[in-house]
Amino acid sequence: MSRTHVGFSDVILALASGSAGALAYTAGISASLVGVMVAVALLPPLVSAGLLAGAGYEGLAVGAGVLVITNVTCINLSGVLTFLAQRVRPRTWWEEKKAKKATRRAVFILIVVLVILLVVILRGWGVQPR
Repeated sequence: MSRTHVGFSDVILALASGSAGALAYTAGISASLVGVMVAVALLPPLVSAGLLAGAGYEGLAVGAGVLVITNVTCINLSGVLTFLAQRVRPRTWWEEKKAKKATRRAVFILIVVLVILLVVILRGWGVQPR
């Protein structure tokens, strides 16, 4: 049931996990650690959403689906921001302009999606209470 409700603590946890994954990646720590981080954050709510939808519990499945979307958004956003904070840059100067544009676009889109998700979480639209 904990995978069918999204709270602000879930958003903070997903942001922290995305940052930890990006830091682990840039520090050269084993890629398996990043894989474990993604598996822990994404697989339980995704499996819950599928099982609940298949069993006919649409309301609970929507809650688990919102948690999946929230986790994906937060992991990506915090990963990009962590790379920016570490000043990770392309290797060649001609790729830098494209990378800056793509980064700005990605951060903007992820922030808009996160704000929409926070409104959904705050209002409780389509999310079952615990």
